[in-house]
Amino acid sequence: MRVVYKPGNSYEEIDCFDFREYDYGIVLHDEEGHNVGYVPHDILSHIEPHEGETVEFESGQPPEPAFDDE
Repeated sequence: MRVVYKPGNSYEEIDCFDFREYDYGIVLHDEEGHNVGYVPHDILSHIEPHEGETVEFESGQPPEPAFDDE
């Protein structure tokens, strides 16, 4: 997958195999599970799947996000 983030005025990208989300950001891993990067949530733009990694939804569209009423 490709993680896209914006640390300043331009977008940057990091390719990774997997990631783990924490309170303040995500840690990126390669295929062997080694850390290859860290992106804080406040500069994270989006995550793009590589070909073959996309998820097909039954309705054709992803579900609506759930919101807490609290």
